[in-house]
Amino acid sequence: METEKAAGADRRDLLKLTALVGLAGMVPVPASAQEQAALPPPARPLPTVDTRFPAEMAPGVFLVPDKRIPLVPNIGIVVGTESVLVIDCGLGIESAENVLRLARELAPGRRIILTVTHAHPEHAFGAQVFRRDARIYYNSAQRDYLQRSGQILLEGFRARILPEGHKHLLDGIELTPPDETYDTAESVIDLGGREVRLRTWGTAHSPGDQIVFLPQERILFAGDLLEERMFPIVPFFPPMIDAGDMDIARWETALNDMMRLQPRLIVPGHGNLAGIELPEAVLGYFRTMREMLAEAGPRTANLPSLLRARYATWENPEFISPALRYFQQRT
Repeated sequence: METEKAAGADRRDLLKLTALVGLAGMVPVPASAQEQAALPPPARPLPTVDTRFPAEMAPGVFLVPDKRIPLVPNIGIVVGTESVLVIDCGLGIESAENVLRLARELAPGRRIILTVTHAHPEHAFGAQVFRRDARIYYNSAQRDYLQRSGQILLEGFRARILPEGHKHLLDGIELTPPDETYDTAESVIDLGGREVRLRTWGTAHSPGDQIVFLPQERILFAGDLLEERMFPIVPFFPPMIDAGDMDIARWETALNDMMRLQPRLIVPGHGNLAGIELPEAVLGYFRTMREMLAEAGPRTANLPSLLRARYATWENPEFISPALRYFQQRT
């Protein structure tokens, strides 16, 4: 038994080292100031999931990191003795094929289950790849949102979100419904020797957001209810996504409930691993935004810059203005 534990620890250390080596190989050699001034702005990386360097957070619990590439989600793979659960599959066919291939490698011979934290394209629009090889399992609100708005999201992401050179990633996408859904607040999946809990609050960041919680390991996959060192993704982009497709008050309820679970590790939708300081920070941001709007009255033009300055280390400030518009519409 001790030998097996040591081997498991060695394997986890090796995976972590492999991930670091892979990332280190991607870091460019710094250019001089004169050379930097002459260089064109860097091209935005293609949002394709890279599954070459999975990290094992606990025995049989793997993270495929987003590497902070826009529109690439953090992806989880949880292995049991009978089944393997895949959490999110990425934007487009190539990403999903990469994820499915890795799941087979990590859990050969086991039944594959795919679930998604929510039904936005960068998390769920490769699901068709899993159709023949996996059981696709969502909650009913995710299914209904996909049926109601999937085509709108597909066309909107292609037209408004993806850069010109990335639009091909949505070619050939077929909106794929789940094989099975649950209608309750929580569903428990037994993977064989490992229990996984899916929990939803209905509409929060999007209709049917769900977390995936491993109670034994106390690891929580939060989807876009949480981002690390990034402004929360309040996707208020009408007519593609309107205010009825989100509910920040319920989002805050979800964050408080997640803190009560006392997770050891939180995997956000995007960004690095964190603990309960992450939902605390997002709750503080929403509270600050409400307070600033109340103090500003009709004079809100300078609020984006004030919030940007207050959260100077956070990325993706383009999500400040949509959040302000959401709160103003709901006031």
